[in-house]
Amino acid sequence: MGVPPATCFQYSACDRIGIREWCRSWVSLTASRHKTSPKMTALQRFSTIHLVQRISCVVSFCLMTCGWAQSIEQLTERQQNRLEEATERLKTLRLEIRDQQIPMGKKLADLRYETDGKERLLKERQRLRDRSSLSLEQLESQVAAGKKELDYIADNLINEFESSFKAALSPGEISTFGEDLRQLDLLLEQTESTETEKLSASMQQIADSLDRIDGLLAGKRYPGSALDPEGKQLAGSFIQVGPLLYFISESKDTVGWVEETRTLKPKMRSIGSSEVKAIQNLSETGIGLLPVDPTLGDAVAFAETKESWQEHFKKGGVWVIPIIGFAILSMLVAIYKTIQVSLIRQPQPMVVHEIIEKLGAEDSKGALSLAASQSGPAAQMLTEGVKNAAESVELVEEVMFESILGAQPKLERFLNVIAVTAATAPLLGLLGTVTGIIKTFKLMEIFGAGDPKPLISGISEALITTEMGLILAIPALIAHALLSRRVAGILAQMEKLSIAFVNGLSRRDVGFKAAENSTD
Repeated sequence: MGVPPATCFQYSACDRIGIREWCRSWVSLTASRHKTSPKMTALQRFSTIHLVQRISCVVSFCLMTCGWAQSIEQLTERQQNRLEEATERLKTLRLEIRDQQIPMGKKLADLRYETDGKERLLKERQRLRDRSSLSLEQLESQVAAGKKELDYIADNLINEFESSFKAALSPGEISTFGEDLRQLDLLLEQTESTETEKLSASMQQIADSLDRIDGLLAGKRYPGSALDPEGKQLAGSFIQVGPLLYFISESKDTVGWVEETRTLKPKMRSIGSSEVKAIQNLSETGIGLLPVDPTLGDAVAFAETKESWQEHFKKGGVWVIPIIGFAILSMLVAIYKTIQVSLIRQPQPMVVHEIIEKLGAEDSKGALSLAASQSGPAAQMLTEGVKNAAESVELVEEVMFESILGAQPKLERFLNVIAVTAATAPLLGLLGTVTGIIKTFKLMEIFGAGDPKPLISGISEALITTEMGLILAIPALIAHALLSRRVAGILAQMEKLSIAFVNGLSRRDVGFKAAENSTD
């Protein structure tokens, strides 16, 4: 196709593409200028842009339909040439890349290897640094823990050991280990002594204590001095096996147990002759049998605490005297009343029937003799009943009841003494308790509460009076209850006999009246 005559130019497809692009650029520039113009309104700006776009489309269409295009073969050939040129350049570029890929890959591998090595070195150094820091902290922590443990051992365990060790020493060993313990106490109290010196001295003391244990298990003998039972100091030697401690004088004539006392010197306790010979034989030969007290002297000490009843009453103080007086009085009255009520023999019910039969047979003398032959207060009651048998039944009943009332005071006589004694004795014991406690507080005010020995007298008075009061009151209550029951039984039996006698008289009178009626 040709072009318009005015142009005299031939345009290729690429030229048409360029013209089209130039038109588009001009349209865009024109639209942008109109768009940014401050003098145009929004409606005018929109109309201008729309007009420019329409012109652009018309120009593009005219260019596309004009006769400037070349044939398709020329365009294809040109594109083929360009493709071949691009392919050649691609091959050349690939060859260059292949030639440079191997050295670049090697260089990259070297760099990566170097980087990995440096990273490993960095991590190793960081680990070493962390380990060094951690090791230092651990060492400091271990040192602090060790120092704390050492302080605990020195301040607590060693002090506890020394206290236990001193308490475990026998009276004979105090003279042996006493000086070492005093030196150790002085060393521990000195401020200029180092911790090492204090710890070394304590360890030496512990070693000596272990040697002491070995000696106690095997038995040992060491010199010393002790006080005999009279308080005289004697020189000699101690024989110790475990907790058992004996002393034998240099003259071998004084031998005994060694007891723990508060005195500065050990004190001996007397033992039997056979035990003395056994200890003397052991001291001379080193072999023998030893007397053993499993209670470590407690049984002997307990046996020595036994006292007579006079000493026991004496410790109770002044209020024991009235308690003992009431006890004697109550005991005498109880014995008297027991004998009195035990000798009373109550008549059997058959005796009353025999008396009624004799009265029915008009044998008044026989009935009176039978009634008088009975024992106890019932004899007087039956005698009075027989004497008044001819009277009315009501009168006989009153007479016999009067006899019962007369016998009751005699039977209950002195029982109130026992009752009063049983009620008074605990009160006297309580009074003695109060006075004993008051005495104890007075002694505490004078001697203090540290030593209980001076307080024993007041405590003994308080407890012994209570004990004596209860010892008196309990038997007195029991005796009063038994005697009262016995007296009540006697009175009940008398009342039963009187009722039987009155009923017999009533039946006799009824029989007499029936006989008279039948005779009439």
